[in-house]
Amino acid sequence: MPRLNVFEIFLLQLIFYGLFWLLDEFVASYICLIFPVIIAVILFISWIADLIEPARIGRKYYYVMFISVIAPILVGAFFYYIYGGDIGWLKE
Repeated sequence: MPRLNVFEIFLLQLIFYGLFWLLDEFVASYICLIFPVIIAVILFISWIADLIEPARIGRKYYYVMFISVIAPILVGAFFYYIYGGDIGWLKE
């Protein structure tokens, strides 16, 4: 299995979240709101645990977790802009 670099992982996440927006904007909007919060909490706990007892986790883990927080926010903001702030399920 080939190892992906951080930029490739970022692009895959953008595609993943973008496909959700194209398929179902209701689910995608919730995913783009909830996933970054959950991943940020995991990242923060990992960082604190690493400060308490250093582990052999490489920097790539922290970079990937950080872009995992940023990617859904960027995709959600992009599609919100594309739709002109007019998300269908919010009107119902």
